[in-house]
Amino acid sequence: MEHRKISLGLNIKYGVMQALYWMGFVATYNYAAYYLSDKGFNSSDIGLILAFANIFAALLQPPIAAYADRASKSKLKSIIWILSLANLVLTVLILVIKGHPYLTAIFLMLIISFILTLHSFINSFAMEYANKGIQLNFTITRAVGSLGAALSSLGMGFIASRFGPEAVPLTYLVMFILIVAVAISFKPADKFGTLSDVEKPAYIPPTGALRFLWKYKKFAGLLLGATLIFSSYNMVINFMINIVERLGYGTAEMGTALAIAGFLEVPGMALYIILVKKRKCSTLLQLSSVFFTLKTLAVFLSGNIYHVYAAHITQLLSFAIFVPASVYYINNLMPANDKIKGQAYMTTTITLGGVIGSLLGGTLIDALSVPSMLLIATIISALGTLFMIIFTEKEKVTC
Repeated sequence: MEHRKISLGLNIKYGVMQALYWMGFVATYNYAAYYLSDKGFNSSDIGLILAFANIFAALLQPPIAAYADRASKSKLKSIIWILSLANLVLTVLILVIKGHPYLTAIFLMLIISFILTLHSFINSFAMEYANKGIQLNFTITRAVGSLGAALSSLGMGFIASRFGPEAVPLTYLVMFILIVAVAISFKPADKFGTLSDVEKPAYIPPTGALRFLWKYKKFAGLLLGATLIFSSYNMVINFMINIVERLGYGTAEMGTALAIAGFLEVPGMALYIILVKKRKCSTLLQLSSVFFTLKTLAVFLSGNIYHVYAAHITQLLSFAIFVPASVYYINNLMPANDKIKGQAYMTTTITLGGVIGSLLGGTLIDALSVPSMLLIATIISALGTLFMIIFTEKEKVTC
């Protein structure tokens, strides 16, 4: 009974952390183009700013993950609250220096870098408890995160249309305050001991970056596929405001489109729980990659805002399936000394996808057009899907 209470409390608290994280993510990342355009930056400028944010995040994640893997005691809680606190300070600075667009862009770039970096460590945080035998359901708690993202998308659409761009930083200031508070309140997994019989693997020295990719060659190919898919995905998400404006709409409709995707992630992750009983995580990863491409294609073919809304229904079997499948796939595929690093490399590839998507998306819109950008995004996603299908290994254990 006591173990059940501990697990229930951790699931609730972790679900709140996921919700706050994704609410903050939506407010910062998804509304970056809208906020920065108000500061006088064009699509190419915004793409460059977002690309630098993603590059910095990609550089940060592997060394922090290596440090976490080497540490004798878990450092994940500290990493999460320190990065969140840094974002809190940077947001205050943005609110203070309203009249300096270039400083604002630098601070927002750092905020986005840190929030992207947080992603893999929040995922690893859940696996740390699960590997201790504590019943922390990542899929359900991550679905709570998607619900938070959906509510944030709707809320941000309303706030932006009603109060304007200057209200955007105020919203994610609140999110970062709450994330810091929730993260600090967690009792580290090490303090619980082992609540059930969990196999304790023999110690193996942690693997360096190049050795890691050489050791897991097929996983490296999978990472390349994920990079391509998320390059395409970010081309659509980062410039959604341009897509809806081309159809004659604005931030409210953009918020609705993103909210539809977020809300559908909740039943999508519930569906994952059913599907994973019949199919391995590797198969579900491949399935999700196909639907990523179908989504981009559907947005490209959209002739009105309702077509854009309909295209986001594919989130049910793309992002919603990819997230839990990739986390459990890596957790099952790799030994204990490489698990955090594996999660970090997956997040890094998603981040690199943000770099390519930001640079390429903004440049293509300014040089060609929104439809041209979407056509190229569809081709990139299709290539990524091919890599995912070829290089995903059939894991030996179930998720």
